[in-house]
Amino acid sequence: MSTQNEQHRRNELKFQRNFINFPFLGFALVIAILNIAYPDINIMMTLFGLFFLYNGGILFVAFIKHFKRTAILALLLTILSMALFALSLYLYALSNHLF
Repeated sequence: MSTQNEQHRRNELKFQRNFINFPFLGFALVIAILNIAYPDINIMMTLFGLFFLYNGGILFVAFIKHFKRTAILALLLTILSMALFALSLYLYALSNHLF
């Protein structure tokens, strides 16, 4: 029984490494480079929207595979990315005088 729990934990850590840790580092680098080279609110809004969708997908997969700790982490990251997306939408509307 303990080997099954250890295997499940190992699978959870592998999932977290492959789908959360490495992609988030890549996303942070892309955001930093694009923000320095071409600071446009439309690009940031699009990237944060895609990031929100990616986090929602990760949350769904972690929930289906019964990865409890990863699902909680994914829920937190989904909420934070939703806040970033909402903030970028607000800034877009504010800069284009839509309010």
